[in-house]
Amino acid sequence: MEAARETRLPCAAMAILTPLSLADARRIGALYGLEIADVRGLLAGSVNSNFALTLADGRGQVFLRVYEEQQLGAASREARMLEHLAAGGVATPQPLRRRDAAPSDTDAASDGAAFVAEHAGKPVALFPWVGGASLCQARVTPDATRRVGAALARVHLVGASFEGANASRFDLDGLDQRLRGLRSPAGARSTAPAPALPPDVAAAVDELTGRLERIRAAAPRTPGPQTLIHGDLFRDNVLWEAGEISALLDFESASRGSAAFDLAVTMLAWCFGDDLDPDLVSALAAGYTAVRPLSTEERDRLFHESVIAALRFSITRITDFELRPKGSGVYKDFRRFLARQRTLERLGPEGLLALLGV
Repeated sequence: MEAARETRLPCAAMAILTPLSLADARRIGALYGLEIADVRGLLAGSVNSNFALTLADGRGQVFLRVYEEQQLGAASREARMLEHLAAGGVATPQPLRRRDAAPSDTDAASDGAAFVAEHAGKPVALFPWVGGASLCQARVTPDATRRVGAALARVHLVGASFEGANASRFDLDGLDQRLRGLRSPAGARSTAPAPALPPDVAAAVDELTGRLERIRAAAPRTPGPQTLIHGDLFRDNVLWEAGEISALLDFESASRGSAAFDLAVTMLAWCFGDDLDPDLVSALAAGYTAVRPLSTEERDRLFHESVIAALRFSITRITDFELRPKGSGVYKDFRRFLARQRTLERLGPEGLLALLGV
């Protein structure tokens, strides 16, 4: 069983890529009307540099994120999205507004600039500190997945009115490009596996390439209904306190997309131990549909979106984890999602719908 995560806010980084001195923290805090007494780096997660800022006079903490990969425009758009979701009742921390951005400054709020500062040439955002811990798989119960399903449905309902979300970078073309990069040495046009790939990874790349071709051939002709989706609602992106969800985290993969895809990602993330657990799956779907019923088209797309979800995480766990130097951070095994792929193939469309109970 993995340990529950330390109390924290949005997904913290596994390394402090951009240092933050106390003087810099105080300068940034002043922009938000905060007096900072101490700064502490947070070492967990995978992408950004994150810090806990202790407020003066014992007034608690706030969370500071330095966006390592996103430019100012993208970070501002994410802040605006989180503000929209939190204002609509989604359990996610609402970014703090800069003191120099007046509440009536609608232009700054509309582009997210009211929430974002800058440090070392990179965007920075501050959030209220939220307590809680994530669940290991052994602690996931039907009550937990029911609550997660309901929370995801609220993201889709509230997010439907958000304007400005980008298309997902993990569509079939994007996944195909990743596989081509794995199969061919840099700069070559050969479709043979790159010599550097271990044999089991090369075999998996061949298997995934065949699956992608079959999925593309069977894809519906139209993209289907679209809304704002989280795209990555795994167990470590949900915090719990006293049996209740205290926060949904890490919206960096959020995009305009299919609600059925997002539900499928969440099912594969929360309901799979050695196989899909029928009780966890049905509770997840029941929690979701109690808040947001699936349309007929979304229901009909669930199997297609599920195999895409399993394909996506099989591929990205090769490109983002398997091929990194060992010991360089969190490791996530792509083989776990190959197992999910095979489970879905065994179930087929009707078997999956029966398991979901929709």
